[in-house]
Amino acid sequence: MEKAANRVLLAFKAWEERKKDIEPMLKTGTADVLTLSRLQLDHLRQARHRLRQTARRDEKPFMILLNNQVARLEKQLYANPLIRMFSQLKDRLFEGPAYLKQQQRQRDNNIEKLKIYLRETGLGSIAGRLENHLDPELRSAAVPLACQLDPENRLTFTMYFEKDAQGDFQMESLHTALRYKGVIGQAHHFQLKDWPGLKANQAWSLLEGRALKQTYIDASGHENQRWVEMGKYGIQHYAPDYAFDVKTALAAMPAITRNKEDLVRYLENGQQVPTHWKQGRQYQSIYIQADPANRCIKLLDDKFRPVTAEKLNQNLARQGLKVKTLDIPVHKIRKGLKNGHQH
Repeated sequence: MEKAANRVLLAFKAWEERKKDIEPMLKTGTADVLTLSRLQLDHLRQARHRLRQTARRDEKPFMILLNNQVARLEKQLYANPLIRMFSQLKDRLFEGPAYLKQQQRQRDNNIEKLKIYLRETGLGSIAGRLENHLDPELRSAAVPLACQLDPENRLTFTMYFEKDAQGDFQMESLHTALRYKGVIGQAHHFQLKDWPGLKANQAWSLLEGRALKQTYIDASGHENQRWVEMGKYGIQHYAPDYAFDVKTALAAMPAITRNKEDLVRYLENGQQVPTHWKQGRQYQSIYIQADPANRCIKLLDDKFRPVTAEKLNQNLARQGLKVKTLDIPVHKIRKGLKNGHQH
């Protein structure tokens, strides 16, 4: 099990990183050493408020260091004992509680928005509460999620969160991998700025070799769409004006049943869709998926093997009346028979 980060040390580290941003201002005279000390005191006091009630046993010795550093800065900034005491009381009774209340409100709002986003993208089934994975003292966090597809195949996700300039966690990227008997077969790391609205089932489809229509922001800043699929060297993109339209391809294959609008939506989403191939009153179970590389709809039989329209027609012709008819189910025909006569 991964060891929990020492949040007191993280608070010190966060100050050092912030200090690097301020130091150039010292050289130009925009800020002075006194201002830097005030900012450091505010930073460490806020960290102390956050950690006072939640410090773990292994962190408590470091809280002593934090308290000592706060006391040293207070003496440096407020040499007069009365002014120092007033500043301490003001921090403890007013500024501290107000800060904690504001932080809790901001965090609750941030976590709730993330939960809605994860549910909408199909990544909401994280083991444990999301807030337990995203410690407020961390700048970044990785959250795992695994889905067992069958006894041997497993789909794993790792969600990477980063804090933005306002201190809110945002999901920045998603690593996805297909594993067979524990061995990674196909994997990809998605930067979500390049994949707005990416859903779990879309990532899965790409790993399994199916193409989908991706919504993305182009160089002009406008939302656009293009076909993408996993190639030999990772994700390959087709030009937005690439001549492949699912609706047109489906119209050229009237033997495929199901509502055409639904089929277009599913196929553009990268799904492998179960449907039927129809000739007259005879049907055969098939699966279909988009195939932009060949500008067509890829056909698969009921065992997921590639098949052609000609082969399907031959199968139906060969099977003849043995093929089930969907509009007159077998059990209803039997119910209509009595003493050898149909009613």
